[in-house]
Amino acid sequence: MALGRRSVLGATLALGGLVVSGCHGVRGPGEAEPVVPWPAGDTLGIGLEGYPYPHHVQYLDLMHLAEADWIGRSAPDWERRVRLAYMDVAPESAKAKGAVLLVHGKNFFGAYWAGVIEVLRRNGFRVIVPDLIGWGKSTKVSTLTAASLVTHLRSLLDHLKVDSAVYVGHSTGGLVGMHMARTLPGPLRHQDWADDERSMTAEQIRQYMAHYFVSKEPRLIEPFVAVRTAVGRGPEFERWVQSSAAASDMLLNEPAVDFVGSLPTPTLFVCGLSDRTYVGAKYTAPKDQAGKGNIAAMAKGFAATMSNARFVGVPNTGHVPHLESPTAFDATALEFLAQHAQ
Repeated sequence: MALGRRSVLGATLALGGLVVSGCHGVRGPGEAEPVVPWPAGDTLGIGLEGYPYPHHVQYLDLMHLAEADWIGRSAPDWERRVRLAYMDVAPESAKAKGAVLLVHGKNFFGAYWAGVIEVLRRNGFRVIVPDLIGWGKSTKVSTLTAASLVTHLRSLLDHLKVDSAVYVGHSTGGLVGMHMARTLPGPLRHQDWADDERSMTAEQIRQYMAHYFVSKEPRLIEPFVAVRTAVGRGPEFERWVQSSAAASDMLLNEPAVDFVGSLPTPTLFVCGLSDRTYVGAKYTAPKDQAGKGNIAAMAKGFAATMSNARFVGVPNTGHVPHLESPTAFDATALEFLAQHAQ
């Protein structure tokens, strides 16, 4: 979706388009190249310290406050001061066609947008790629709400003096974008999610990451497994656990399905037709799983009810189209940007 500061900051934003659930095409080195770098060692800090990102990473100091009736605990006071990591990549051309904000999914981080960044900057766009608070190189916290994440993103755009931007969100990043478009200022408990995250073995992580993809190529899966297992060996892993659990709390308690169909924002849904991702799948009885998580069907239904939306389904593709089918994503996103970027 296209966001303008008059609509994003303080109930302000001129929204122009939203890409939800990704896709890309072939770019960069050969097919055997991993989609993100491997960690340099067996241990990695929860801030991904020393882990390479495709462009220079900057930090913005923010205040963090996540409060909601469904959060049954108080966060420590020190969590109120956080640092938002982000990349701000200039276009190759002297004058930008517009700004694009790329926002990652729950089990990912900003570095996996590397291919999309290159396509966009070569086509004249300024590209802003944050690690949401709780993810990647940003501060880890034990409470999260969609409203708090939207506030952080608004602060980032304000700091960068970006008056208008097209929002491209993958998975959880898409949900945050829907809440942003809405201009917002569970059955399972936080501890259940934390226990799951804390106890996952390398093989369980591998199986979980593999379910995002139709293709089981190691280059798509193994680098993410390596990053997660390396973080798990670090001394602050428990903070990572609590932050991941907070994200699951947010996803279950602040869904977008009740309002996305009524959004007036020009919106593009790019979805893998084989995507069957949803929060809490392991807690669903096998007989009930087949009817859940059909992201493409839901997005197609939303698009049909929205005043200015388009749905594009990508065959033989799962939850991360921008990594699994980059050519389809690039072409579709660039067409949308040509119509809505300022």
